[in-house]
Amino acid sequence: MKFTAAILCLSLAACAGAPKQQEPVEKTTKRHDGKIIGSLGGAGAGAAMGYSSAGMLCTISGPLCLIVVVPAALVGGVVGLAAGSVVDAVNGQPKQQGAAPPADTSAPLGG
Repeated sequence: MKFTAAILCLSLAACAGAPKQQEPVEKTTKRHDGKIIGSLGGAGAGAAMGYSSAGMLCTISGPLCLIVVVPAALVGGVVGLAAGSVVDAVNGQPKQQGAAPPADTSAPLGG
């Protein structure tokens, strides 16, 4: 029985191969963190402000509360998404890899 188990383990280990290495792919520098954080934060803040503004409507009925809270959350999400897009555009400058550094434009010392 031990011999059969050893043969089975060796055959399974022999079948497993090392993963093939792929050619290095250039990593992208574009990220969408600002859009995600902005839209979620804006929607959350809009919903909170809508909920606080609804006041008595939320106490009376759920649908009346949703009439105020949902549009406020949607507008807050859109505003947050726009702000996050601006942040991503400013921070997402493409990196030039392997390019020569920019030329020195200052005057040489002593001359």
